[in-house]
This record gives sequence, structure tokens and C-alpha cells, in this order.
Amino acid sequence: LSPGMVYVSTRIDNTWTGQTLLKASNAESSDQFGASVSIQGETLVVGAPDESSSANGGESDNSAQGAGAVYVFFRGANGWTQQAYLKASNAEEYDYFGSSVAIYGDTLVVGAPGEDSAVVGDEDDNSGYELGAAYVFSRIGDIWSQQAYLKGAEAGSFGASVAIHEDTLVVGDPFSGRTG
Repeated sequence: LSPGMVYVSTRIDNTWTGQTLLKASNAESSDQFGASVSIQGETLVVGAPDESSSANGGESDNSAQGAGAVYVFFRGANGWTQQAYLKASNAEEYDYFGSSVAIYGDTLVVGAPGEDSAVVGDEDDNSGYELGAAYVFSRIGDIWSQQAYLKGAEAGSFGASVAIHEDTLVVGDPFSGRTG
């Protein structure tokens, strides 16, 4: 299987033209690089929910299958370059971090619908099964850092979709249990 690619096109007048192809710095088979994308200005965010490195192992580590990763690219005078490789602070197998991504200004939201914590506010808990989480990152200069870990009160795949605009973020949870 292919590791995945992202195709970037630009519009000049009314014509869309292929610009470049982007790959992950640690591209490997089945990472699903490009499963989710978001762009604002000169910053492009790409999710690879099946990438397999752990939280602390670095890009070449493959000890956490399906943990997921997010890649941030910046478009400068010489084209697109990778600015960051992001992982959840509690990356573990089958979290699928990067299944959804959204950027607004210097704030990035990443969904991990397979994350297993069943306790709101306790990212180290693994007593649930695929309840999901969302992570908020912020950028200062070229450096991205995790600012928040979010859970739904009745999560059931929290983080399957995410969106952000100004000071409001939205997290989709298609399998939440509330019925009324």
C-alpha cells in the first residue's frame, strides 16, 4: 500500500493548475497521509491517522500502530516545506490522531476518534474503547505546542470531525450516547 500524498493546486484567473505533490518526512506504507487536510493562508495541515510512531519515539519509531500524526507545511518563496511533525501527548495504538484537522490562524485542532480515555480531563486513562479526543495546538513563530486535550461528556468517537473559526471550535461525535 502507498503511504499517501497530498496534491496542491492553485487557481490563476479561472484555471486550476497542479502546483506540487507533498509527502510525509517519514512516509511509510499505509500511514494514510492525506486522510485529512486543512489550509489557511500559507499553512497547510495534513493528517496521517495510521502513522505508527509513539508519543516520544520520534518519526522513525513504529511502536504504536495507528497512533497517527499530523504534518504542518509552510509555503515560502521556495515552495512548500514541512514545518512540524505533531503527535498527541498521549499517543497510543489505534488512536487515529489526525483523522480530522482544522486550522485557523495559529490554532490547530486535531481529532483522534480512537483515543480510549473514559475520564474527562485524564488523558492517561485507557478504560474506554474508541471514545475519542480532540487536541488543540498553538503556534508561536515556527513552534507548535499542545495547549488542550478535550473529551466529550458522553463520547463515542469524539474527534471524528473538527472545525475552528476565531475563538470557537466544533468537535463531531457521531456515536455519542445521548438520546434526549
